Amino acid sequence: MPFLFVAVFFYLFSAGMFAIGTFRGVYFKNLPSVMLLSGFFLYAVYFFYRYISTGHFPIGDIYGMVSLMGNLLVLLFTFMTLCFKRNVMDFGMIVAFIGFLTTLIGIPAKEVGYKNPFYVYHILSAAIAYASLILGGLSSLIKLVVEKKLKTKHIEGFMIPVNLLRRIERGFLNIGFLALTFTLIFGSLWAKSFLGKHWINDPKLILTLVLWIYYAILTHLNLVKGLKPSQLSLLSFLGFLMVVISITLIRHSVS
Repeated sequence: MPFLFVAVFFYLFSAGMFAIGTFRGVYFKNLPSVMLLSGFFLYAVYFFYRYISTGHFPIGDIYGMVSLMGNLLVLLFTFMTLCFKRNVMDFGMIVAFIGFLTTLIGIPAKEVGYKNPFYVYHILSAAIAYASLILGGLSSLIKLVVEKKLKTKHIEGFMIPVNLLRRIERGFLNIGFLALTFTLIFGSLWAKSFLGKHWINDPKLILTLVLWIYYAILTHLNLVKGLKPSQLSLLSFLGFLMVVISITLIRHSVS
């Protein structure tokens, strides 16, 4: 548990430094990113310590799932900064604050209730999918805002290159769709071993399938260039809202 409390502090401290850099122009070189990565490292230590000490991962309830998703989002952002360098630092404040909130939420998380590896793979792939689609949706929203500001020639304040936002948006949409595919595959294999059948009429599973179909169509249209960039961004943000609803409001009907 102390690992999580220290991770929460690091995330909050990192969010503050990113905010000062974004809105006040005072930069701390690599310190915000180091604090951000340190927060994730401490969460990872806690995550595997709980597994080693109890034989279960701390992802057995909604708190643990949200905490895992938030910290994977931090990890994805870290890789993004390595690829795009200074251009994506303005995202740091949002990502660090999400890391702070989700890690704080995860403090009462229970261990996972099943030792079946397919269940763990299902949860991990779902967390990666949701984290990627959330980052993609946020990129789409920021891209729409930036494009509107450019059209009205109000270019002061928070600005990120549109081409960069487009690359981030499409990259995370593809990663999210691929991870969502594995989520369904591992979920089906786990359900077969635990419930004796590959599919049940569960609202969470049905919405996950709907999300998969939605993003399958979206990524296909993107690959064949069947959508305008603004249309892709709007549909990506709509998918982001569906993901948030799935995480926060929809629960499994079976335990």
